[in-house]
Amino acid sequence: MFSTFFTTNYPPALRLAERRLSSRDDAEEVVTEAFRIMWERSVAGGSLSVPWLYGVLRNLVGNEYRRRLRSAELRRTLADDLRIVRPRADDACLDVRDALLRLPPLHREVLVMTYWGRLTDHEIAGALEITPAAVRSRLTRARALLRSTLLADPVTENRLTVT
Repeated sequence: MFSTFFTTNYPPALRLAERRLSSRDDAEEVVTEAFRIMWERSVAGGSLSVPWLYGVLRNLVGNEYRRRLRSAELRRTLADDLRIVRPRADDACLDVRDALLRLPPLHREVLVMTYWGRLTDHEIAGALEITPAAVRSRLTRARALLRSTLLADPVTENRLTVT
């Protein structure tokens, strides 16, 4: 029963998601998640309905929009905190992301939790099992390390200037 529902409804659901997200990869991910939820519902004894599928798909597309906004906001916030002037925004965002990935996990983790996760010092402290003061200290060091990583890259240095 589920395989027939999947075979019939996957192509139109994928086309809809691709139109909404303008990305085949993101659309496939969202539609796959929608069908995973539908499968769980069918295993639990729920009925398979196209309107319910499209409701799930609508919610997942909304989640993807919010994820994209958070990601863009993180890049803006990191760039602003590092006081980076970006002649070409795409290059600078990639530079920040690449520099972030080159940081040690300890520093990367506190930056991501702060800026992307929007967690408070106390929440991060609870997650990392350290004190809020230690979180603030790590964050200060992580920002400095990220700044020096960005400025140490000769390619980045030509595109970015610290104000």
